[in-house]
Amino acid sequence: MIPKPYYSLINTSKGQDPAVVVVNTALRSFEHREAFPWHLRLTIECKALAANGMPTAEEVAVLERFEECVTEVLQRNDNATFLARVTCRGERDLIYRVQDPEIANDFLQSFVSEASHLREWDYRMEHDSDWTLAQPELRLIERDPRLS
Repeated sequence: MIPKPYYSLINTSKGQDPAVVVVNTALRSFEHREAFPWHLRLTIECKALAANGMPTAEEVAVLERFEECVTEVLQRNDNATFLARVTCRGERDLIYRVQDPEIANDFLQSFVSEASHLREWDYRMEHDSDWTLAQPELRLIERDPRLS
């Protein structure tokens, strides 16, 4: 039911700050959105920053390891699908659409309680059956001339 992901890299900004966004463009025309009514956003605080609040190459490697771990578990049994990754102002947001919030929350709570974390992070999961909260990232795709 979940479409094979197709990722687009979009360079944009938030105010005066640069932002790099990776969006799963396969979700822009996803017909079974009702199967993923929950919006999950994880926010990770970056430690090592380069110019304009963007992470250094070494920091990106740490963030990618974190993302791979979280994404692999959240997507087990098709419980979640990756929507977007936003890097801006010293933070990285990982955004997912979730089927069963209890499964995702149980994993995230156990992950929070682990003794060692590479970075400070938190998350927020909200019911969003009409995908309103996903629109900022999905609208970026519409503005990208390469995807017209």
